Parts: sequence; C-alpha cells; structure tokens
Amino acid sequence: MISILRKGFILMVLVLFLALLATLIFGGDTLFSHALKKYGPVAFKAPVRFESAQLSVLGGSAGVEQFHVGTEQNPLLDIGSAEINLSTMAILDGRVVIENAQLNGARLHLVIREDGTLSFDSGPPPKDVADADPMPAEDADLPPEEDRDFVQIATEYWERYKHYKEYYDRYGGSLGGEDDGTEDDALERIKFPGVPGYVQVAQQLASGTSEGVFWLEHAEVIDFQWETLDERTKRPVLPVLDNFQFALDNVGTPPSGMTPEAVYAGKGSLADGGDLDFRLGLTRDGNPSSLNLTANALPVASIVDMMGQSFPFKIEGGNLDIGTTDLQFQPNSLSGGVRVVLNGTTLSAIPGSPTVLGVTPKQFCSLLNSALQDQPIAFVIRLGGTPTEPSFTIENETDLGDLLGGAVKAEVERRAQEFVDETLGELQEKASDLIKDKLGDKLPDGIGDQLDEALKGKIDVGNLFGGKKKDG
Repeated sequence: MISILRKGFILMVLVLFLALLATLIFGGDTLFSHALKKYGPVAFKAPVRFESAQLSVLGGSAGVEQFHVGTEQNPLLDIGSAEINLSTMAILDGRVVIENAQLNGARLHLVIREDGTLSFDSGPPPKDVADADPMPAEDADLPPEEDRDFVQIATEYWERYKHYKEYYDRYGGSLGGEDDGTEDDALERIKFPGVPGYVQVAQQLASGTSEGVFWLEHAEVIDFQWETLDERTKRPVLPVLDNFQFALDNVGTPPSGMTPEAVYAGKGSLADGGDLDFRLGLTRDGNPSSLNLTANALPVASIVDMMGQSFPFKIEGGNLDIGTTDLQFQPNSLSGGVRVVLNGTTLSAIPGSPTVLGVTPKQFCSLLNSALQDQPIAFVIRLGGTPTEPSFTIENETDLGDLLGGAVKAEVERRAQEFVDETLGELQEKASDLIKDKLGDKLPDGIGDQLDEALKGKIDVGNLFGGKKKDG
C-alpha cells in the first residue's frame, strides 16, 4: 500500500512538473506579456504598450515588437524591436531581470508646447499644495513661459520637481495613465495625470521585495534618435543626430546586497556636423556620481535656439568644443569644470548684455569679434555648490586682456593707416617742401629729385605701437 502511494505521489509530481513545463513552453508569451504590462510602468514610471512579446523559456530569450512608453498624445520613447536575454526564474517569481538586450530603432521624444512647457510636464501641483509650500522667489527674473528657451524651461521644471518631489512621487509623474475613478478625479488627472492604480500596487509590492521588480544588467541601443520640436518656432530643440549608439548598464532595482553604478553612455555624430561622446555614472553606494562629456566642432547654429535666452549675448556662426573635467556630484555637492572653446563665432550685444572689462557691450563685441578672427577663445567654468544650487567661477585659458589689447592695437593701427593713406599726397608734398625750404641750397645736385621719388612710396604704420613681448 505504501509502495503504491509512493509511486502515485511520484507520478503526480511528474505530471505536475510536465504540466508546468508545458505551460511555460506554450504559454511563455502570455506570461512574459503579462509581466511587461504589470511591471513596465513601474520601471518607466509611465504607461507602456507593445504590439507583441515572445518568450523562449528553454532558450532564456525574449523579444518585443513596437514597444512604446508614454501616452499616444505625449509619447516619451519608441522602440522598433528588442532582443532580450532574461532570467526565466525571475519571470516565474513575477520579476523582469534582463541580462542583456539589443534595441533597434529607438526614438526619444522631447517637445516644447505652444505655452512654453515640456510635453511631459503636468504643471504645478494643486493650489492647496502650492499655497502650503510655495516656491522660493527666483534670483533672476525669467521671461514669460512662452518666451523661454530650453535651458530656462528645463531649469524651472527641475526646480519645481525638486521642491514638490514628495507630491510628484506620491501622486504620479507627468506621464501617468488612465485609471478608474470619479469624474472629478478624471478632470483632475487632465490637469495633473496620476499614476495608474496598478502601478501604485506594484510599487508597494516592489518595496517589500529586496530584489525589486525590474533589473537591467546591460542593453545596447542601435540607431538611437531623438525627435525634438519647439512648437512655438517649429524648429528642433536639440541638434539632429546622424549616427548615434547608446548603452545602459545596471538600471532598475538591483538584487539584494548589490550597489553597482548605473551607467548611461552614448557616442555618435550630429547631422549638421560635430561629434558627441558622454558617460553618466550614477552611484548607489554614497560615492559621488560623475559625468564625462566631450563635444567637438558643434555648429553654433544647431544649439543656439536651446540657449539663446540664457546667454547674455547673441551668438552666431562658427562652432564650439565642450568637455567636462572631473565633473562629480552628490545631492549636497558639485565639483569639477566644463571647458568651452569658441571658434570663429560672432557676438552681438542684446538688451541686458553686461559691461565687460570696462567697455560697453557693443564695444566689447566689436573688439572680441575682431580678435576671434585670429584665434579661438577658451575658458573653463569651475563648478561648486550643489546640483540644485550651483555656483561657478570662470577661468580664462585665453587672456581676454591680451586678446582685446591686441584687437585694440590692431584697430588703432588700422585707423592710423587709413588716415595716412587718405592724406598721403598732402603729407608727401609738405615733406618735400619742408626739405627744399630748409636744405635746398645745401643738397648736392640731383638729391632733391631722388628724395621726391622716395617720398612717393607707401607709408606703413605697421607695428607703430609696438607689442607685448613674450617670454621665451
């Protein structure tokens, strides 16, 4: 009897195992699709949708077609297709652990609306929240929202998000999806979209499991593009990319006991010229995070719209090089620098341009433009303070005093030469008359005629005012 029961139990376990295996093999697509729908919004903090999802349990691989993050009205990220190697055991445990992934045809969306706000910006919190904890007064007056450039818009958005972070994290971000509720709740979500209820539940569950619900070890994005548009001007917000690749490492909630650095890195070229290479490392162990950025030969025309209101002068033409130097940051500290080199650019004074080196903005621009014809200008912005309240000082690699002094000297010599050229005939005649009047009877025969011929040559005032002698 016992033998029969033992055999029956073993047979039952075998049948259950085979049933489970068959479910995984033939129902893996449904299982994976359910996991993406359930935990995708937790990972991206936004609604997700996709055309199809496939899972190979035995091979430990999966694929997704036409994956979209955000709403149809306010898209954030589109991915044409993705090939994924993932942990099958994590799927059984209700988690998504991606060991390696390759994403093809990824496109990031960034739009500035007609009112001068970002497309994913839901605006300030309700009046009662804002009145209870008002934003501090701005140090500098910003133009109306509809007139702000991208830098000013992003700065205001970040300051507001930082100030009301607890509210945003609790009641949802800008890309929150639909949820059941009263009509009043629905109207409120139009003003301030909330996180769907199932995402809130998943977040609560995630906080109770040490390994989290989503973990990405490594992913490569092939043919990465961003689609940016300022609806006020119908122009791109950021330079159009030509060929760009992107990589992500250690993104999401890490397994228990692990604190690896999350890394976002990209490298490629711009459609209008110039190269871009960056690496952003975000630490989890309390050490400073870092940003390494190198941008070479960026056309000024391709980036001027995003910073035109923030720069105290109008800048046109030429290109610039940008590179970070030991840039590190923590919530309470910011250090390092940004090196900028201007090549062949032209500056113009605008209302509000400051006085520089004791000369008017218009005079400064005129002198600087003259100097930039001969050599580029390089300077380093040294950062301090905190990421939310930064301070900076400027170190000039190019001595502006020498540079402008050279421009002044060149301008004086140019004007002196113009004066000499305009009055050359009169000067030559007066010089000849003076020589003949004072020395005429004392000069040997023929010398007076030779002096007249010599005085007919061009008078050059080059280096008339000398120059600064360089050591070595």
